[in-house]
Amino acid sequence: MTLSEQIQEWHQNDEHQEIVDALEQIPRAEWDYELSCVYARALNNLERYEEAMALLLEWEAEGKEDGLWYFRVGYALYYLCREAEAAEYFQKAIDYGDDDEDTRMLLQVSLEEAEQRKTEEVTAPEMYLKEEMDAIEAHIMTYFGNYDKVFHELVSPDIHVDIAVIEPSQERNYYILCTMGMGAHRMAVPPEQEEQERAELLICLPPDWNLEQTDEEKWYWPLRWLKILARLPIEEDTWLGWGHTIPNGEPFAENTRFTTMMLLNPGAFDKAAKSCALPGGGTVNFYQLIPLYEEESQFKIKYKTEKLLSLLEDDALEQVKLDRPSVIPAVSL
Repeated sequence: MTLSEQIQEWHQNDEHQEIVDALEQIPRAEWDYELSCVYARALNNLERYEEAMALLLEWEAEGKEDGLWYFRVGYALYYLCREAEAAEYFQKAIDYGDDDEDTRMLLQVSLEEAEQRKTEEVTAPEMYLKEEMDAIEAHIMTYFGNYDKVFHELVSPDIHVDIAVIEPSQERNYYILCTMGMGAHRMAVPPEQEEQERAELLICLPPDWNLEQTDEEKWYWPLRWLKILARLPIEEDTWLGWGHTIPNGEPFAENTRFTTMMLLNPGAFDKAAKSCALPGGGTVNFYQLIPLYEEESQFKIKYKTEKLLSLLEDDALEQVKLDRPSVIPAVSL
């Protein structure tokens, strides 16, 4: 039996290591194109795809009109999860005469999986690196408080936004709800304000706020607005920063007249609470959501943020108070 016949028998019996062992007894200097392709085929069948592709590419000039050469390169590429490139080689294999049913099947599968991979890459949510997330969590616990409860997001089309819940304490008798994930996205800030491109948000709620009844809008609206504003920079290709106000156009829920959210630095906390340095470089800014009445929002637009802040009491800037009076009589507008 000739070596060629023996190789064919081993191939039919799936004894691919036998082929590799036999060919490796022949000095590489004596290998020709045909022998190299047979060896590469055996490597592919042994799942040694990178080695197979490297060898095949050494014979690219000789294989440029050989359908089997294109098939074997495409086969290696497919199993290396490079489906789009594999499809190109399978198509070339067909163009150069390898019109086998398996080749056409692998071409179709490669095209479908390449499209699926492209879709997954486009829709995969932006997320912090692990060490960045560790830094964000440590920052929240250091400056806002420890947390055991988290509202985990189940569907994340663009960013993954969880909300940490810090329970009321003797020092701060209110809930602190803080996003974790918004800052994975770099906002479209003006060129001179690159340090503002990442942000997380928090809101402080009274100790009697019912976080167990989030199916009711009168309890859920602060969480809803944390999520709305976390995604606003992505959906509108914009940015959020200190002093920005975002109107709802109507009261947030039946239990309040508040219609607008304003972003401020978290003033009742340590000054260092307003930003978190990431281990790989960059800064995440933390902004507190302060709900405003419609007349307060219009006053802020007309007279600027600082003028409105001079009228608001400190406790209105520390936690949400549903019963606080407006600081702007309607007639003053």
